[in-house]
Parts: sequence; structure tokens; C-alpha cells
Amino acid sequence: MSNIYSSIFTRIRHAGKSPRRVWLTLDDGPDPINTEKILKVLDRHRIKAAFFMIGEKVAAQPAVVQRVFDAGHRIGNHTFSHRRLTELTAAEIRDEIETTAKLISAFTRDEKIFRPPFGAIDQTVCAIADDLGHRTVLWNVDPTDWDLQCQPKGWIDKALHATHKREASVILAHDDRRTTAENFDLFIRRLKKSGRIAFENPATLCAIAGQLNPD
Repeated sequence: MSNIYSSIFTRIRHAGKSPRRVWLTLDDGPDPINTEKILKVLDRHRIKAAFFMIGEKVAAQPAVVQRVFDAGHRIGNHTFSHRRLTELTAAEIRDEIETTAKLISAFTRDEKIFRPPFGAIDQTVCAIADDLGHRTVLWNVDPTDWDLQCQPKGWIDKALHATHKREASVILAHDDRRTTAENFDLFIRRLKKSGRIAFENPATLCAIAGQLNPD
């Protein structure tokens, strides 16, 4: 079947249905090359995303952080050094979150959001993040774009398969990965062709945070 007929049948099949809601989130930046590439793609498609940034990279790349903010994206806390928080003491957890919070304070005027590295979380981590005024935001679609076996483009198929099953998807990707940045436009275009999609503003992430059910 030609691409044009496939596209028509896809639109017919999804006609009348509510659009699937998608939030795009990107972890482990900022990166001076790959984050910039992803920003251009998001701008081209007029989509806003949330960038969960590592503090030590923020300190090294303040200009990139500023460009993410100026483009209207949301900036979140991804700890200072990307350590597995459930293996740290309470004091170390607090320092990881608080140090980064200070570094990104000029870019977090709304409710502060936080994502623990590896999704490693327990009651202590949640309590400390909450005490520091952060809302913890995880995800429910992980296409494992960091996995060599899913590079350069295999992660896109995983993301499409997972979002197709859901009415609301918070997608995790990584803006420090070259293969993610190089194929991000393809990912967005294929996601748009998969049916009716509503790309949600990251300002509403907190509202969906408590409803996420990962695979």
C-alpha cells in the first residue's frame, strides 16, 4: 500500500476519536550539540517539551539552558550528578536536588518539577523532593533510546507502539544522545502520522503525574 493511502486510512480509522495526549520529556541535558538539534525540531513542529537537566551540565552549559527557556520549554530538576538516589543518604539526596534547584532557579518560575535518575524512587526520595517544593514527575513510555540495541531508530518503533495503547503518554527521551537528536524529527513526523495526537504543554505535567502507569 502506498504511503498516501496508508495515511488516508489512518485518518479515517481515527476519525471521531479523541486525540491521544502526549507530553514530550527529555532527560540528561543540556548538551551543546544534541539539545540544540532537538530545540530546532521542536520549534519546527511548534511543540513544547520538558527538559529535566543535570546540575553539573547546567553549570557547564548555561547558554544552552537559557535557549531552552527562551524557546518556551519547561526546565526540571534531574539532580546534580545523576546518581541513583535510593542508594544515597538523606543528606546526599537533599544536596543532589537542592544544588540543582539553585542552578536552575531563574528558569523555574512555575511549580518546580523533579525527575529522579533511572526512576529510582522511594519514600525518602519523595519526602525530600516534596520538602524542597518539587513535584516528582516520572513517565509511562520509555523507548530506551539510550540502549545501543535500539539505536539509531529502533527506539522510535517502541515509542509508537507504547503510545498507541494509551490515551495519555509521557514519553521519556534523552537530549544528550546523538542518535536521538538526529532522528527526533522522524520520530515526531511518524508520531503525527500514527493517528490523532495532541501534544500537551509541559505546564500540565503535574496534573498527569499521579496517573502514570509504566509498562
